[in-house]
Amino acid sequence: MNPTQQVMDISRNSFAPFKRVSRIFLSCIITVFSSLSIAASCCGGGASTGVILPKFNDAMWDVSLDNESYNGYWTQQGNHQNDPAGSELIQRRINLSYAHRLGEQWQMNASIPIVDNQNQYSGENSSVQGIGDGQISLWYEAFERVTCVYKITSWQSLQPSLYFGTSLTLPTGISAYSDRVDNSFDITGRGFYRWDANMIIEKTVYPFSLGWKGSYGVHWKRPVNQEYGNAITPYEKQLGDRSVSTFSAAYTWFLPRLDMITATLSHTQLKEGKSTYDNEPDLSSGFSKNTLGLALAYNSPLRDWLIKLSYNQAESGENYPKTQVLSMGVSHVYSF
Repeated sequence: MNPTQQVMDISRNSFAPFKRVSRIFLSCIITVFSSLSIAASCCGGGASTGVILPKFNDAMWDVSLDNESYNGYWTQQGNHQNDPAGSELIQRRINLSYAHRLGEQWQMNASIPIVDNQNQYSGENSSVQGIGDGQISLWYEAFERVTCVYKITSWQSLQPSLYFGTSLTLPTGISAYSDRVDNSFDITGRGFYRWDANMIIEKTVYPFSLGWKGSYGVHWKRPVNQEYGNAITPYEKQLGDRSVSTFSAAYTWFLPRLDMITATLSHTQLKEGKSTYDNEPDLSSGFSKNTLGLALAYNSPLRDWLIKLSYNQAESGENYPKTQVLSMGVSHVYSF
């Protein structure tokens, strides 16, 4: 397996006062979360962190399209290496997400990607389509009232929106341990369950917003008896713990019809520890990546439709490919 394939094995892997408050909250939540939810590319073809449902709505669906291109990779020492001349490595994803309110301060969401791998590498052409790894999340809103403000008048005006969540990644994609897999270009998932603890902090004083989203995940150990379609001596494998941290800053323009355009800058740091084989560490595994992102989001006057566009560029890393991700998406919220 060539070095880029080794790294890609990792990476593919609603006009009463209530309505006014509801619209303010919708504006607030979309300002930051529209960018946070798409700030990092999906490792191993897995789903993104899904969508966050505005507090005064009951359901939300989201559809987004990703085009992720690969341009060389970073070694374990952080040195960048180019792919062979003529290489073109692309993964496209259709991400389908749905969020539903369970109670006044509880919500859940589910996401699943449809993955298309198109690769040319050292004279080898590959085209693979399949489902990626899915994700189910549960969120608790640790606040009862809208925290977005237009002016700071007291200490209560400084209260942020705070979310606590947990998510389960499901190995629904094609992994190196699946049947009929020839090489890493066939991979759309990682083949492991992962449990994450998540947290979001966000504060908006219009037109400015600041946000942070963090998660820490633990992979479940699994038995392995085949790799890339070949039988091997059975062993137990566990991927390393994963952490993700995203900081964002946003500015919102209010248009004459009360619709909005929000621009967001973000920085994401992704790290994963070393894998283990039968409890022995694999010194060639583990990775990290730092990504800068820019997102634009248009929010309709009724705050029920959101159209978003983003570009994310990997700036540095270790044992990870250099990627660029262009994303477009649309969301719609409902009140029953």
